[in-house]
Amino acid sequence: MPDPGAARSPVSGDGEGRGASREVAVAVALLAFGVLLWAGNWVIGRMIRLDAPPGGLTFARWLIAALALSLLCARDLGRALPHVRRHWGILLLLGLLASVLQHMPVYLGLQTTTATTASLLNAITPVFILLIAWVMLGERLTSLVVAGVVVSMAGAVCIMTRGEPATLIRWVLNVGDLWILLGTFSWAVYTICLRWRPAELRPMTLLWAISVFGAACSAPVALVEYGLGQRVIWSAPVVASVFYIGLCSTVLAYACWNRGVQVLGASRTGPFMYLMPVYTPMLGWLFLGETMEMFHVVGIALIFFGILLTRLAGGGAKPAA
Repeated sequence: MPDPGAARSPVSGDGEGRGASREVAVAVALLAFGVLLWAGNWVIGRMIRLDAPPGGLTFARWLIAALALSLLCARDLGRALPHVRRHWGILLLLGLLASVLQHMPVYLGLQTTTATTASLLNAITPVFILLIAWVMLGERLTSLVVAGVVVSMAGAVCIMTRGEPATLIRWVLNVGDLWILLGTFSWAVYTICLRWRPAELRPMTLLWAISVFGAACSAPVALVEYGLGQRVIWSAPVVASVFYIGLCSTVLAYACWNRGVQVLGASRTGPFMYLMPVYTPMLGWLFLGETMEMFHVVGIALIFFGILLTRLAGGGAKPAA
């Protein structure tokens, strides 16, 4: 069975080569758009942290996604269910990684740490992806991929420290930071594990299965929270925020990311997470009236240059002999 998580090689023939190039270009655009949608999730998660406990918010997110995808994939579910039963183990793992082990720690962390610190910690994701790919898969990474990750991370640090990297010396981790790191590590593992996704499932059907398992995994935690009196305080802004998180930051963003990983491979998609600290100040500029500083421009340039290096790397990671 071909590895769906590995990057596709260029094919011979001018027409086929152009088709492969278009596919890669589309994958790059989808990854960039997906990260933009996730940037909105981080902003909203911080905004409604006092009105929505982490377990309840995570459960609502994946329940909305599962219901929406059930409607979108209704015609395909009958054919997909036998494959879901056959591959329930990997689908359960993906759902667990995406819900309880990724989003719940993020929402917990945003209660006690700043969005700036959380974004900087999230920028470690590509490093985690490279290390996990090396340990779990025996991948031997090309120098261009490593260089791209280093350059992009330098851009992220430039933005998060406002052009003063020396401030990292005074940075002390708190409990919220540790929760963010757990969510970041889980996301890296999820990205690696996508290579074992059931090849029989179409992309949206795969996301439906992950959403169902994600909702099932987060439901017990939400029930415990509810029993302890930690409940969502519903209001119009909270309802709108939850639907954005469930539909845009889950259905659309995960569909974009899963497709990007399928086409480019995990190692080459990791640096796209560095776009998070690019989008965050842009969203602040558009919606909060915040100003763009020179360190934003320098950091954004470094991030895009790092992503370009990973694109020039071709296959990204080489399998060990």
